[in-house]
Amino acid sequence: MRIGIFGGSFNPIHNGHIHLARAAAEEFGLEKIYLVPSRISPHKSSDEYVSGEDRLAMLRLAVADDPLFVVSSYELSSDRVSYSIYTVEHFHRRHPEDELYLLVGSDMLLSFDRWYRYEDILSEVTLCVVSREQGDMKLLKKKAAELGRAGDIVISSSAPVVVSSTEVRKKIAKNKNFACYLNENVVQYIRSKGLYSYRGDTSLLFDPDEKKKYLKAHLSAKRYVHSLNVAAECRKLAQKYGEDPDKAYFAGLLHDICKELPDAEQKELAVNSGFTVCREELETRSLWHAIAGAYFIKTEFGVEDIDILNAVRFHTVGRAGMSRLEEIVYLGDLISADRDYKDVDRMRKLSYSDLNGAMLEAFAFSIKSVVKKGGLVPVCTAEGYNFYTRLKRDEKNISDPKRGLK
Repeated sequence: MRIGIFGGSFNPIHNGHIHLARAAAEEFGLEKIYLVPSRISPHKSSDEYVSGEDRLAMLRLAVADDPLFVVSSYELSSDRVSYSIYTVEHFHRRHPEDELYLLVGSDMLLSFDRWYRYEDILSEVTLCVVSREQGDMKLLKKKAAELGRAGDIVISSSAPVVVSSTEVRKKIAKNKNFACYLNENVVQYIRSKGLYSYRGDTSLLFDPDEKKKYLKAHLSAKRYVHSLNVAAECRKLAQKYGEDPDKAYFAGLLHDICKELPDAEQKELAVNSGFTVCREELETRSLWHAIAGAYFIKTEFGVEDIDILNAVRFHTVGRAGMSRLEEIVYLGDLISADRDYKDVDRMRKLSYSDLNGAMLEAFAFSIKSVVKKGGLVPVCTAEGYNFYTRLKRDEKNISDPKRGLK
């Protein structure tokens, strides 16, 4: 059997990593690839890392149900620096009769002769190189010729997918859109865990007093008071759950900014927003203002913070894997001081005592209301309900392990 070994920080695992592995598997006939996250990389500062447990979890989510991949915790369980020779020797002992291929990106090949015991690595495995930059093939072939005997190093002809974990982390830290670079389950995990987040200078946010003037001039008195109440509630929830209070206030303040625009304008903004919008949303007038609002504050006010944009965009429908700020605005809108529906007091208590439980109740409340009116349930709302149902189920199984065996 031909087996690949693909090590790295995977901080986080992104589409470029998956492309590299699949390209090698297809071109060189690899039947299994071990993904091996490093514990202490000899090339990088450990200050850059999230925990090994989080990196393992993201790897497993990224390759779930794909028989090509096996996630290995070998390096994470070791107490020494993650030099590749140790990993190669480990897998050689496990698979003495198999052909082993060590997968690396082109940037790694160019510095390979500075790796610890690199000649021993080449004697144990075939070095399998997949390009990570456009136009570097000539340079790679030259370096391979300098390093190894014929067959020691093979270079994939596959076109590269240029993605950098460092750039992904920067986008997350700056609240830029990063979802296109990662598996959607990994995106949800990062958002739910708050990984790579940056608590920056909140003075960089737009002045809320300026936005209040705009809202007061463009909303009815009732809607303006509601917006102030939601903003205040979001601030309190943020203080409770460790989110930035000023940022939460700002998002809550703007959540209904397009609520009272003419229907035709709301729909036009929603359609032209560039956001993914499902058919059910486009067929439901009461949902247009949230999509329109996110697009409006992006284009008219220059808001680029993806967390704020998503909090406004999803405050009516919700979705699976919402960020903490999204959850806060979703609940803040539901329990603000001006709300007076039958079970609002119970929902308020739950929102401050059990966030996941409150989210599940909120989704159930929303779906029940839509069904009662004969409306359409958006796909993202159904997915959100299922997401929080699983979270609560998992919480119960952890607190009572016997439940998980039933």
